[in-house]
Amino acid sequence: MVEEISSLPSLQEQTANNEMDSTVFASKRPSALARGDRSRAICDLFQFFVEQDRRRIEHDFFNGSICGIAATNALELGIDVGHIDATLHLGFPGSIASLWQQAGRSGRRGNASLAIYVAFEGPLDQYFMKFPEKLFRGPIECCHIDARNRQVLEQHLAAAAFEHPLSLSYDEKYFGPGLENIIMALKNNGILSTDISRSAAARIWNYIGLEKMPSSAISIRAIETERYKVIDTQKNELLEEIEESRAFFQVYEGANYMNQGKTYLVKELDVANRIAWCQRADLKYYTKTRDYTDVQVTGANFIYPARTTSLRLPRTTAQAQSCRVTTTWFGFRKIWKKSNQVFDTVELSLPNFTYETQAVWIQVPQTIKTAVESLNYSFRGGLHAAGHALLNVVPMYIVCNSSDLASECVNPYDPRNVPERILLYDPHPGGTGISAQVQHIFSELLTAALELLASCCCSGDTGCPNCVQNISCHEYNEVLHKDAAIMIIKGVIEEEESYFRSISELS
Repeated sequence: MVEEISSLPSLQEQTANNEMDSTVFASKRPSALARGDRSRAICDLFQFFVEQDRRRIEHDFFNGSICGIAATNALELGIDVGHIDATLHLGFPGSIASLWQQAGRSGRRGNASLAIYVAFEGPLDQYFMKFPEKLFRGPIECCHIDARNRQVLEQHLAAAAFEHPLSLSYDEKYFGPGLENIIMALKNNGILSTDISRSAAARIWNYIGLEKMPSSAISIRAIETERYKVIDTQKNELLEEIEESRAFFQVYEGANYMNQGKTYLVKELDVANRIAWCQRADLKYYTKTRDYTDVQVTGANFIYPARTTSLRLPRTTAQAQSCRVTTTWFGFRKIWKKSNQVFDTVELSLPNFTYETQAVWIQVPQTIKTAVESLNYSFRGGLHAAGHALLNVVPMYIVCNSSDLASECVNPYDPRNVPERILLYDPHPGGTGISAQVQHIFSELLTAALELLASCCCSGDTGCPNCVQNISCHEYNEVLHKDAAIMIIKGVIEEEESYFRSISELS
């Protein structure tokens, strides 16, 4: 049964008023949580809260001091929360497996339980609202991992060597051809050691790192090891740890930072020591960064190769290659909460953040660009919207969520020309392997994206959350042009068909 729910706070209040202990799962930190004046409160619990805060919240939840927890996937796995009566799911979590895993956090001790899925405006959420049987009767997806990710392997091998010494001769078949390079990197970092008198093939590598148990220092929820600490200056208390790649989006001098429903003003950012100093403040505004991200493909720069008579024809000319991602922050805006009006713009001077990852991309021919601009459409906006449209249909084919894949987003204040391509990339250092999976179905994704745009009845250049707007867009869905995106995607599909038709004729 699918019912319309007017608001999340009223829904959360109903569970609390009926003395039901509940957990709210959200893909991002929910901002509209019920926090009324009641005897038992509702707390946030997210994966990078410091250990003592997590344990305190869990303890208060277990003993009944609080009646609800709002979390991302921090509670999807890990702790025993068997007395939960209800789970509220804000938006599709990325896979049917995750949804059932989250729902299974309630009613674990034989009691009746309730799971409520609240759909957002995104295309996948709305798809399941139209076809709920696809969600409730659909098969559980297979999970895919990229075992070649260097950061993952380095951490994994340190833990493996702690349990049993490593050998190039015996372990390469398990860890891949990059094993020797990673072992040498761990050696240079003082984590592994060997008897150098032995031949290279006969050497046994032992763990000598400082961690008594290296697995305890590895996060099962994130690839990155470097984090920024957020400290309350008045209490000298650690509030949270934020991954380095996300830190400058949340904490910078002058930022409005939220923690446990409380507002803080970031007073100082110590980049050298990775510490953000903040203090409680009653702010009537929120802040948004001004930034842009460049993606430089480090592989070959051609996409339509010379025609060949080979019988082994690829399904697409899209290429999956390594790339370098660089984010530059140059300022932030102060925006009134009540009116959403910008009242101040502040410049920032922060170091760029650069990492190596993986991307999949396809060239947009010059003829398509010329056709788009001849109608006075924004080609930049069309590429931006086309990338979002592809992102919106990827989860229908591959198990992933909004944080697993990103597209090139156009910054309205960056006058530079954008590359003539549609590109998606893994927004995590080293990559997660999602882009490589996308390459093989790129043609299907283009067709699905075109169908999505053509079937959406919204009007206006900027589209809507059902078609070209994306909740994870770092540029806040600015510079979008839906009609240009339709022309671009349709043109690329026709170019692909023409290219492979000519290949077939030559063979």
